[in-house]
Amino acid sequence: MARGTDSRARLLDAAFASVVRNGYARTSARTIASIGRFSPGLIFYHYGTVDDLLVATLERSSQSRLNRYKVMVEHADSPAALLRILERLYREDVESGHVRVVSELVAASVAHAGLAAKVTPLIEPWVALAERAITAALADSPFAGMVPPRRLALAAATFYLGANLLTQLQPDGADVEELLGAVREVPPLLELLKRPASRPSGR
Repeated sequence: MARGTDSRARLLDAAFASVVRNGYARTSARTIASIGRFSPGLIFYHYGTVDDLLVATLERSSQSRLNRYKVMVEHADSPAALLRILERLYREDVESGHVRVVSELVAASVAHAGLAAKVTPLIEPWVALAERAITAALADSPFAGMVPPRRLALAAATFYLGANLLTQLQPDGADVEELLGAVREVPPLLELLKRPASRPSGR
């Protein structure tokens, strides 16, 4: 690995760890450098600002998770299968720390317009993936064509971001677990709706 690439990887790893441990507000060049055991000056040399480093950290994590989602949702041949896969992937996001990083930077973007301008574009690939997955999953469903897939994809992205924030506000995750429990009840209903209606026997 090239020296510059190795340095950037160390910076990204340390920045990710700092946001997971300390949140956005308590992440600084000093805290990142302390975790990565390098000079704070290395951050400004490679990225210019701490925020630019954090955006790059989110972008790397997001791309990694996006690749994982792309592979998994290819196996979703029905709305029920898609919901089961998404629940599994969301739990992976929580355990990996990705949810914490997304939540912290999205929340910080509300108060920092410059940060928002850099974070917002990172959401669009997720909406596009959700739209493709929903279109495929609904292809043979009675729901196909009822609601534009793009609209459902935006709703899914909104749900994801909302669940992320709830996860941070409630460490025990009670409300998120309740939401996921409600999602688990949807697949059987979808499968039931897919069954052809029985015809009355003639006499």
